[in-house]
Amino acid sequence: MSDDPKEDKPQNKFLSGLGGALKNIGDKAKEIDEKHHISEKTKQVGDSVVQNTKKAGGFVNEKTKEALGKLKKDKKDGGEGGAEKK
Repeated sequence: MSDDPKEDKPQNKFLSGLGGALKNIGDKAKEIDEKHHISEKTKQVGDSVVQNTKKAGGFVNEKTKEALGKLKKDKKDGGEGGAEKK
């Protein structure tokens, strides 16, 4: 038994045990990550998603500009929006 009266309280024993359990969980997670490269793979997937989202955004932006340009040209030429002249 310790001379510290705080150490004998159930709450302190619980927190001490919880700290040990959390450390064990952290150690096991690190071990699994190192074995299966989960963090590395997750980062690669995230980077790929960001890159593909940027590409898709650029594509949508380009197509929107093309469509607006065509609408403006058609309107200037006397057309009805995107309708072709006969």
